[in-house]
Amino acid sequence: MKSITTTPILAWTALALAAGQLFVSTNLTAAGYKKADKTGASIAEFRDEIINIRKEVEATVLALDNILETANIDPRKAFKEFDKAVPRVDNAAQKAKKRSEDMKAKGKAYFDQWEAELATLNDPEIRKLAQQRKLKLQGAFDALRSVMEPARDQFNVWLSSLKDVRNYLSNDLTINGIDAAKDLIGKTKDSGREVQQTLDVVITELNTIAAALTPATAK
Repeated sequence: MKSITTTPILAWTALALAAGQLFVSTNLTAAGYKKADKTGASIAEFRDEIINIRKEVEATVLALDNILETANIDPRKAFKEFDKAVPRVDNAAQKAKKRSEDMKAKGKAYFDQWEAELATLNDPEIRKLAQQRKLKLQGAFDALRSVMEPARDQFNVWLSSLKDVRNYLSNDLTINGIDAAKDLIGKTKDSGREVQQTLDVVITELNTIAAALTPATAK
């Protein structure tokens, strides 16, 4: 009689435990792809910030060109545009820095979640496949970091030179003053173009990671 009573109880208990494990696993899976979506969106937003920096760098280089071209006429208008462009570049960089910090935080949460989900996988082949995918994506993040750090240093050096040029020209916007700084201005322009090329590489890396994280959507 006891066995008739306890067997259904044990069965229901086992079923409840199995359901609980399935619920936890399902929640982890759902949380995983949601974190992937958030991380992908954060990366896409960071990419947009980098694209904006690139646009501002280009505008600043063009403004420097205009100063040289109008030096013998009236460089005031060109300098005014340049003077406005420098803080725009600086502000764009500050926004990108904040976005980068957000991207790193979401990326860490995503990989932490993935690690937690790996622990719930029983099939060794599936676990191996998931681990390989995780390592591959982490490698992509590491590749991005290896590009971002020198890009940041290169940009900061260029921005410092840009501010020096602005300060110099603000005190001596004469024909002779501009002519004396011609080599310095040319060097700053060339460095700006190199920064643009580096940013193009960063944008490509960000596009690759965002595509790897984000599921395809119907268009």
